[in-house]
Order: sequence, then C-alpha cells, then structure tokens
Amino acid sequence: MSENDRTEPEWRAVLDGDKERFNRLIEPLVPELLAAAREELAHFVELGEIPEGSWAVEDLLAEAVLRAWRNRHRRPPQASLKAWLLAILYRLIDDIAARERRRREVAETASEQRPEIPPLEDEDAFWEWFQPADLPLVEPLMPEQTPSPEEIAELLETRPRAIGTAARRALVMHRRHGIELAEIGAVLRRSAAETRTLILEAGRRLREQRT
Repeated sequence: MSENDRTEPEWRAVLDGDKERFNRLIEPLVPELLAAAREELAHFVELGEIPEGSWAVEDLLAEAVLRAWRNRHRRPPQASLKAWLLAILYRLIDDIAARERRRREVAETASEQRPEIPPLEDEDAFWEWFQPADLPLVEPLMPEQTPSPEEIAELLETRPRAIGTAARRALVMHRRHGIELAEIGAVLRRSAAETRTLILEAGRRLREQRT
C-alpha cells in the first residue's frame, strides 16, 4: 500500500480544513525535512547565493509547511506527501536565492529610484505537477551504485560546485530520501531520460571526486 493510500482519509480531512490532522501527517517527516532544509541552505550559503545567517533552518521549514497548508488543495493525488513537501522546500530556497540575486543587482546599479522587489510568492505554474509522458506511475529506485548519502554530503561540502543544482537534488532525493524516479522527475520537471541522466551523471561525477 502506498503512502497516498494510507493517508487518503486523513488527507480528505485536511482538505476540509483540519489543520491538526495536517500537522500530524507532517510530523513524522519533520526530521527528514529539517535535514533536507539544512543541507540545501548550507549549499546555497557556501555558493554565496544566500547570506549566512539570513535564515534559520526551522524558519525555512515553517515557511515551506505554511505554503503547503495554504496550497493543500493543489497537492496532486499521485504525489507522496514527502515528495510534495520537498518540491515546495526546493522552490522556497530557489525563490530566496533569486531574490538575493535581485538585491545584489539592484545594489550594483544603484540609482535614485530603485525598482521595488516583490515579495516571495508562488507561481501557478509551479503547482501544476509535472508529469512526463515517458515516466511510469511507479518505478523502483535505480540500481546504479552511487555514493552513500553520507559520502554525498561530505563531497558536496568540500566541492559545492561539483555538480549542478538539479543533478544534486535528483541524487539526494534518490539516495537519501528514497523517492521513486517518477516523483523525482515530477519535482524537478524533467523527463524520464533527463532524470535518469541527472542521477547517473551526478553519481559518476561524485565518484570521480573520490579518486
């Protein structure tokens, strides 16, 4: 039985406005989501795209959960709660990084009348769950040998630019979070071929970094 099958009655209550039920469903995922938020935030701080100390990990997760609650009616029925929350978390961090880039651009071209920076907000397109035509609804994890989650974290800490953001997220979702290929493709808005390539290439690049 899938996660969605197990939580279907509970999720119907959530859609009806039961926030306590919503929090109970999310509670078991909090440690894993906090770890994901911590790694993702640290990565962007290391790259210099988000200022150090500008966000606490707990605040980041709280904002992602708030977005999930506000948009609970947009959760696709085929998406596991974990994959959906990770997608929102990734989008939130991307928004923060984009906003910081915009701030720097404004500062570099300072003038008497500076353009107003809009608040973080969710585009409707993001909530349209991507479903590549060539991805099956259920597919087991890829058997390809890749670095362990601990090795991935260690390598990326010392070489943050070793692989791109999408490849890193695909590999982490696959190896650390145990998410199936179909959902990884949906989160990253990639086809099956692109998703497979991202994971395999990321694993290859990180294996090379160990030698």
